Amino acid sequence: MSSTNDENSPASAPSGAGAESSSRSTSTPEQQEPGCMPIAIACTLLMGIVSFVFCGVTTWVLFQKRTEVAVRTLVGYVDVIEQSLLPPDEKKSVIEQLETTIKEMRAEDYPQERASAVMQRLVRLPIPQYGELDVIDAFIQDNFDDAERDDGLKQISRLRRAIERGKATVIDVNDVLLPTTQVDTTHPLGRVLKQPLAADEIRDVVERAKLVGDRDDLADQFFERKPIDEILKRELTAAVDQGGF
Repeated sequence: MSSTNDENSPASAPSGAGAESSSRSTSTPEQQEPGCMPIAIACTLLMGIVSFVFCGVTTWVLFQKRTEVAVRTLVGYVDVIEQSLLPPDEKKSVIEQLETTIKEMRAEDYPQERASAVMQRLVRLPIPQYGELDVIDAFIQDNFDDAERDDGLKQISRLRRAIERGKATVIDVNDVLLPTTQVDTTHPLGRVLKQPLAADEIRDVVERAKLVGDRDDLADQFFERKPIDEILKRELTAAVDQGGF
């Protein structure tokens, strides 16, 4: 009898740890707080928008002041020319042309577009470097023998021809002159020609000049030196008639 009653009696309810486990499994989990990540993302996006607007406004302001920026740049550039190694007559002519351009730009009705065109052409023109090429020429004349002297003068003349044609820019000429220059923070250009010059460095300059001439498909011949003030005059006229690049 007792065994029958035990079989028919209902199962006892779970108790203790088992009951707690069952209760946890059926309860809804608590929602976690989002934390600071959304705020950080929003702040980053906001800062990006502000920076974009600031850059846009700054660019617009500078765009409207192109002539003023050009005048300030040219005033400083006159000082660079005054300390250059250009022949005195060419230096004087270059400075006069720059000062005339500055005076014209200071007029209230001077077109902003023309100021941009003038600067686009001037920044490409290696005016101070033109005088440094004269120093290289003089070294070749005085220190190299016949065949090497003739080839050196020819390659430098080809580089000048490339400058005259607008094919070689200030970047090209600075690279050609690199073996013969050294840093000088007191000079407006930030570097000067080494003193004294060394023959091996000049040979490196000649080789670099040859590469520029070959790149621009110039004839392998000597070209007459065109004064830099004449090249400048042509570029200033082109800026007015044709605009920039």
